[in-house]
Amino acid sequence: MNVDDRDLPIHEMSRVEERERLLAETLAHAEAQEAQYRVLPADEPRYRRGKTVVALLLFVVAAVLWVAPPRWVAGPPPPSAELGDLERGLRAAVYLQATQVEVYRLRNGRLPEELSELPTHLPGLSLVRSNSRVFQILGRRPGGEVLVYDSAHPSPGFASAASGWTAQGTP
Repeated sequence: MNVDDRDLPIHEMSRVEERERLLAETLAHAEAQEAQYRVLPADEPRYRRGKTVVALLLFVVAAVLWVAPPRWVAGPPPPSAELGDLERGLRAAVYLQATQVEVYRLRNGRLPEELSELPTHLPGLSLVRSNSRVFQILGRRPGGEVLVYDSAHPSPGFASAASGWTAQGTP
């Protein structure tokens, strides 16, 4: 390839007027397309306003339901424990803790110094040792009164309260 081959032949060259006409047509076509896409339909702003109002209303309703949900959304309140249920639960917990103390005494040959030595320590209970074999487990009732389990003279109410939780109470 030499230098003369790179030039276009004279018959393939366009004239200046033809190039200017093509450039003007291209620019006019681009302006027409841009104008067409820039114009909004006549009903578009009304729909846009309606969408904004609906979105704002939904946001307000969601915020109100989040801050103060009505009763039918939240559901019924959870059941509260009655005084009899609390008493029965305390008696069962004291009995189960006393059983653990007895098992500890049989395995180790002594009573624990405190309930934290047991594998499971139930909160709200305390241990009082009378001697090397007799102990008391103390628990507080909801009214503040003390419930006492004495290992020397256990009340049958403790075993009956825990009968559903232990294998002894099942038939």
